[in-house]
Amino acid sequence: MLRDPSQIPDGVLANQVYQCIVNDCCYGPLVDCIKHAIGHEHEVLLRDLLLEKNLSFLDEDQLRAKGYDKTPDFILQVPVAVEGHIIHWIESKASFGDECSHHAYLHDQFWSYWNR
Repeated sequence: MLRDPSQIPDGVLANQVYQCIVNDCCYGPLVDCIKHAIGHEHEVLLRDLLLEKNLSFLDEDQLRAKGYDKTPDFILQVPVAVEGHIIHWIESKASFGDECSHHAYLHDQFWSYWNR
């Protein structure tokens, strides 16, 4: 019913739920759209930077076409060194994450890249 408050039989409650969803400044649909747009914008900027630096890479769509189910935003076809670290792939997160979020990303997403 959160996805469609109009299904709530009590009209007053349905309106209050709708107002809560619309006015949610952290996780509501409007904020989610903004986060998605910012994330996409940063991926485009990152792609442009990689092209500008003449780095060879595969993007998410190319990786999915090859059968990968979990993909970083970009895999560098030739790894590069940055401040003493070898970089094989780039996952662009346009929003700040706390320690808990980083741990969840590591467990749910990043370790699958490491194994490849």
